Amino acid sequence: MNVMSSDGVLVIGAHAFDAEVMAGAACATYAMQGRRVVLVHLSQGELGHATMEPRSYASQKRAEAEDAARLLGAEALFFDYPDAGVPDSDGLAIRVAHVIRAVRPITIIGHWKGTWHKDHLAAHRAMVQGVFYAALPTFDASLPAHAPHEVLFGENWEDDDGFRPDVYVDTTLGYPAWLNAINAYQLGRGELGGFHYRDYYTSLSRLRGCLAGSEHAQAFMRIDQSVLVGLGQFAVDSANVR
Repeated sequence: MNVMSSDGVLVIGAHAFDAEVMAGAACATYAMQGRRVVLVHLSQGELGHATMEPRSYASQKRAEAEDAARLLGAEALFFDYPDAGVPDSDGLAIRVAHVIRAVRPITIIGHWKGTWHKDHLAAHRAMVQGVFYAALPTFDASLPAHAPHEVLFGENWEDDDGFRPDVYVDTTLGYPAWLNAINAYQLGRGELGGFHYRDYYTSLSRLRGCLAGSEHAQAFMRIDQSVLVGLGQFAVDSANVR
């Protein structure tokens, strides 16, 4: 990725499809407003098919993610960690930091920590620590430091423990593109059985729209500002250490 000044949005999902359900309609709306949108998929989620061999399903999911990104007006970036093996590590946080510095978004969106899914929790921690590393002036001078203006957590049915939305984005404009992106996935079309993702998230979109006073909306939770301030202050203090 080339370094560029941006008013863009970076969304970090544990598996292909997570970023789209958490923030896809908002991203489609932002893209239609001329903002750059990048979706990061840490894993393909290749263990989620009952009959297809994981390697084949990983290829299918990657193709679906690329198609979904095109429909949203976004870019897709793949880390290719194994499903159920997204590492809870500094190494992942550092990779995320490099992406933050390359994309230079003003808004970052990712998983909330209130989850039973280990990959989602690892993705949450990598995003928060990645924000810290990206803002640290003394960390890896190969790319200039960057701090986003806004860090948000998306609404995901698997991450709902303690999720308290305080930001509503009117997604009426981007809703049709988002629905097409969801339908780009076999999982989104409801062809794999199990949880009915499309029904859940389309209903949630209308519910959040009612609360926001619009036809459709997506809800987000701001990072605790004391955490963001603390990370920023730590970065400043660290830079001043000689």
